[in-house]
Amino acid sequence: MLNSRIVDGTEFVVFDMEWNQPIYGKEYDIDVSVLTGEIIEIGAVKYVYENGLLTKKGVFSRDIKPVIYNKIHYHVKKVTHKTNSDLARGVGFAKAYDDFVKFIGGAQVLVGWGSSDTAILKQNLKFFDMDDDLRIFFLDLQPIFSLFGDEKGKQRSVEFAVDYYGIVKNEGFHSATSDAIYTGEIFEKIFEHNKTAQVLSAISSSAIDPDIVSEYSIVGSPAKDIRTAFEGVVHFWSKCPICGKDLSSKIGRFKIRKSEYALLFCTSHGEFFARSRAKKNRDGDYYVSSVLRLATQNDYYLVACKKEEFDKFGVDGAPKVEPEKQDEN
Repeated sequence: MLNSRIVDGTEFVVFDMEWNQPIYGKEYDIDVSVLTGEIIEIGAVKYVYENGLLTKKGVFSRDIKPVIYNKIHYHVKKVTHKTNSDLARGVGFAKAYDDFVKFIGGAQVLVGWGSSDTAILKQNLKFFDMDDDLRIFFLDLQPIFSLFGDEKGKQRSVEFAVDYYGIVKNEGFHSATSDAIYTGEIFEKIFEHNKTAQVLSAISSSAIDPDIVSEYSIVGSPAKDIRTAFEGVVHFWSKCPICGKDLSSKIGRFKIRKSEYALLFCTSHGEFFARSRAKKNRDGDYYVSSVLRLATQNDYYLVACKKEEFDKFGVDGAPKVEPEKQDEN
């Protein structure tokens, strides 16, 4: 949770990255599981917040020369249109990241579309023996757009959001720099088209610290009945997995169909989405997998919808509507 208010002068850096992938069947000198993607481009736009609107302050762009995956993956080539020659023209990752950190400066929040970029960035930093603490909050703009764009619960692309707001397409997509520019323009439109207080509230409740683990899970022991299986993991929802403090309920635990849900709260780390799901193993016993994660706007929407359905229809949920049979002629 963003622990300080967004005030006039607060800076945001909207960023995007492209990365190359290991080619299937090709042998590498490393375990590819520790470097699932090597960054080949970073693009970013800096904004300053003033009086309910965002103003662009600068644009950052760096092409990066990979040293491990230095041959373009066919899928990456298809999406980005980059070639092996393009990869050879970049600067080193350490230099590019140092320039990026200088560009970020005193900004308070990194903004991206989806949550994969920060994970890949931290993975690259760790692989290349660099400090992988980002020391800045991160905001996934995708669920924020879904909230304000009448697309609640849906994961939409940058291009969909660009079309939704009628943003002019001056550049192609799937370049880190152009995607960062488009994402920034979407961010601007969200402020322009909605009440400032609502946007700031959504940002503050959704920005997370990327340097801490945001999702935790356990699998309970097998049980002969489903109720016992659920009770076997309920302790998992009692303490904050980050600091160990007691969790309180914003939306209390409830069961609908084969899943239990809750929205929980830690005074230090904010709101957690909680879900447990029951399944059967090969022996016919029940077991429950349970997850706790720092809540996003999509999580709030999901829990609220499930609770509304539970309140109306009970544990069995809404009755399934059978598709109408077509008349046979």
